[in-house]
Amino acid sequence: METPIAQPESPYEILRRLENIVRVGTIADVRHSAPARCRVRTGNLTTAWVPWLAQRAGGQHGHHWWPPVVGEQCLLLAPGGDLLNAVALPGLYSNAKPQGSADARVFRMDWNEADSMVHDAEMSELTIDCYGAITLKVQDSIVQISAKSIRLAAGGGELIVDENGVTAKPDVTAQGISLVKHVHTEVRRGGELSGEPA
Repeated sequence: METPIAQPESPYEILRRLENIVRVGTIADVRHSAPARCRVRTGNLTTAWVPWLAQRAGGQHGHHWWPPVVGEQCLLLAPGGDLLNAVALPGLYSNAKPQGSADARVFRMDWNEADSMVHDAEMSELTIDCYGAITLKVQDSIVQISAKSIRLAAGGGELIVDENGVTAKPDVTAQGISLVKHVHTEVRRGGELSGEPA
């Protein structure tokens, strides 16, 4: 059988594919269920469901979940110019979704209108603003910070700071002296003061 003669593609088709390799677009829709996908509006067309680039996608060995939002600008990369195989790279600032800072020394991450994390490299200062609460866990140890209280718990001990003051259990020890079990020396009747706790 003879080798088929290659048919040259139309110059218009080649140009269309070249234009589709890299395009700027806007997230038109987001599907959060597996497999997570988005649709991108670019020019006069909207893509089928395509994946977006995550910082990590290694499953149990490391993954990053922060889906794009409708209206966020992105780059659309289409190998060979085929938009059916495109991948969205979100994260382009626009008038609709502007940058969070204009300070070159600052790293800033905003999760919503109220919650953010800011690191000032010049001041060596990290600030986390969270309207609801922050919880840090290391196995069974926990630190919880809310607008009304701070709770630390580890190994059966617990310390709470709230509008009632400081509450601790099962005990508080200062310089080896137990708040609950200490005794006083030089105890006398009447109006005299006792000695220091021992």
